[in-house]
Amino acid sequence: MKRVFADLLLGVRLAAGGGRGAWVRLVLTGMGIGLGVLVLLVGATVPSIMENRGERQAARSSVGAEAGTPPERVLHSEVWSTQYRGSDITAKYLRAGGPQAPVPPGIPEVPADGEMYVSPVLADMLADPDNGMLRELLPQKVVGTIADEGLNAPRDLVYFAGDASVEATEANSIGRFGAERTAQELPPFLLVLVLTGCVVLLFPVLVFVGVSTRLAGAQRDRRLAALRLVGAGAGRVRLIASGEALVGALVGLVVGVGLFLVGRRFVEGVELLGVSVFAEELSPSPVPAVLLTALIPVLAVVTSLLAMRRTVVEPLGVVRQTKPVRRRLWWRIVPVLLGIGVLISQAGGFAGERIMGGYREELLVGGIALLLLGIPSLLPWALERSVQHAHRGAPSWQLAMRRLQLDSGTAARVVGGVAVVLAGAIALQTVLTSVQSKIPDGGGPVLNTELMQVSLRGDEEGQAEEQARAVELLKGVEGVQEVFTPVFVDLKVKGAPPQDGPHQVGIAPCALLLASGAPECVDGQAYEFQRDSDVSYWKVEPGTELGVLGPWTPETAGMPSAGGEYVDEREPLSTWRAPEVKRLVVPEGSGLHSTYLTPGAARDLAVPPGVRGSISVALERDADAANHVRVALAPMAWRVYTYYFGDADLSLEAKQYQQIKGALFAGALIVLMLAAASLLVVALEQIKERRRPLAVLAASGVPRGALARSLLWQNAVPLVLAVLVAIATGAGLGALLLGVIDRPVELDWSGIAQFSGAALVLGLLVTALTLPSLRKATGALGLRTE
Repeated sequence: MKRVFADLLLGVRLAAGGGRGAWVRLVLTGMGIGLGVLVLLVGATVPSIMENRGERQAARSSVGAEAGTPPERVLHSEVWSTQYRGSDITAKYLRAGGPQAPVPPGIPEVPADGEMYVSPVLADMLADPDNGMLRELLPQKVVGTIADEGLNAPRDLVYFAGDASVEATEANSIGRFGAERTAQELPPFLLVLVLTGCVVLLFPVLVFVGVSTRLAGAQRDRRLAALRLVGAGAGRVRLIASGEALVGALVGLVVGVGLFLVGRRFVEGVELLGVSVFAEELSPSPVPAVLLTALIPVLAVVTSLLAMRRTVVEPLGVVRQTKPVRRRLWWRIVPVLLGIGVLISQAGGFAGERIMGGYREELLVGGIALLLLGIPSLLPWALERSVQHAHRGAPSWQLAMRRLQLDSGTAARVVGGVAVVLAGAIALQTVLTSVQSKIPDGGGPVLNTELMQVSLRGDEEGQAEEQARAVELLKGVEGVQEVFTPVFVDLKVKGAPPQDGPHQVGIAPCALLLASGAPECVDGQAYEFQRDSDVSYWKVEPGTELGVLGPWTPETAGMPSAGGEYVDEREPLSTWRAPEVKRLVVPEGSGLHSTYLTPGAARDLAVPPGVRGSISVALERDADAANHVRVALAPMAWRVYTYYFGDADLSLEAKQYQQIKGALFAGALIVLMLAAASLLVVALEQIKERRRPLAVLAASGVPRGALARSLLWQNAVPLVLAVLVAIATGAGLGALLLGVIDRPVELDWSGIAQFSGAALVLGLLVTALTLPSLRKATGALGLRTE
């Protein structure tokens, strides 16, 4: 046992001893591993963040007042939302029934009429002199800020306002806050997207950690080979290597934890692609934290031991830096074949509403990880075969090829992490594109920012007066070109069964329809706008006699019949004959989808008084035109919504998709920054390790430009090969994952080209950043030896 500790201690001394160079290597190794540990720690906090968010949402959720609750114990609330210069603002207008009414979490009391509590970020915006228009939009007096327990995220824009005009209705009555937490299960195809994203984002980090443990690998191998030549046994050499690796891993753990603790103090001020978190939420879950603490040293030791084969078997060749033995292929393709087999076995299992029996998330994660593991396994072999016959060319090319022929493993390791990131990004983009096409509004609404919709609260009976007030407020508003007031009329085929619902048609001028995205419009024509050319909802033949129904009221609302169907009890006020309707197809995501009559086509239609109408506002090309409209309507507060035409409510699946997509892109950005930093650290270390040969070449008359170009070739050739391998692997992985959710294989080649181009640009940028280090290494001081 003493000998074991002695050998481990010798490894520690070799890693930390040896003067300034050894300490520089240790610092670079610690930084490389530390960056990976930082990202892994952030990943380990995701369960804590999700748990905390769920608890916050449950605590903030309101529970309706039960029948018979005394009025003084009831809080009446109206939810409202708006936008200001691209930022979403959410509000609750409150009126307490009495002193015992429940108080929302995060504020000390229900605000009085004309007062409001605002979130900290919104308070800062209101205090900014450049946001005078925002203060006009929210004219209430600020009496305090909302505490963390009243917010979902630190960058939320939220306020609670007191409003005595909030009516007391059963629908807006709140008896208490703090609903039971309900777990929302993701549809299987979204679960596949989440699992793919987690593996794709975290697995490259492990690759970068493994690469960082092999910094100065060639120099370390020569030291250990020398020990082997002087009589050290294979076991002792492995123990010494383990001691060296452990030092770097432990330093990396300390650096990573330190960066995490420092960064957590400032995280609340950062918003990445719409995602922000509280500092208290960034607490790694115990199990992942313990596993991570054990995984990093184990990974460092295993990586070092796997690289020891040649040092143990052929130590003399390592010392003399001879050409290594050719790599074998057979074991390198085993992970790829296993991954393909596992993913094929899961084909179709995640396509339905629930995961089919016999299909497991663990197998899916394992298959993705095995397939990605094939990239760093195959790259050294592929690079060795690619450069073995490259003997001709310019001096810079020959220098680069000779270096790659002698040590292709280091170059492959450098770009291996980037290749894994690229392959994962391609697979993730492929799945994202397919999932988006499965969700009708998954890509988000197509907004027409030159046309605003104004929606009014309440039933049709009380909307006429509110609409007239809104139109009056919009007169002469800056940035408004024209205000349209289309109306919507319910029609019913005469003699149709009571269970048949009415047909709703809108009456709007051509100017509004064309501004809304209609491909054509002629006054006197009726149109049906649909997103699918094969679907038509207007089933009425021209000339059919239709009854014109009056406005909807609670008294005439649909009532359930004996068969459970709803019966519209409204009686026709007049009759009208259906015109010929022309069907037009509008793009997917367009907000224009219904049947519309132009004024000429509705000339003989007697529009009943009090029917539902809407307001559409044509805007000028001014960034603040929409804000001028919102400010003008501010006196109506929660009674009116304003939104761009086409900005409809998204389905639950679409909202989940948008949240997942934003989180994955935020994670991808973090991993990409880690890739750039790790690539730069490894590239700088490689120049430092080859400082003496580079200095000798420069002293022998080789121009520095040729050395710089050779460095470019040394990075570019492995990178191009890595991109090709990543494209093949990523496209294959994407196709297999689409088979898992039973979607047709459609590769996003434009996205693949963009990702590949970004990876190549990243490699060129890193090469450019290493040129100052190259200039220093090729100076006369580079000939000095210690």
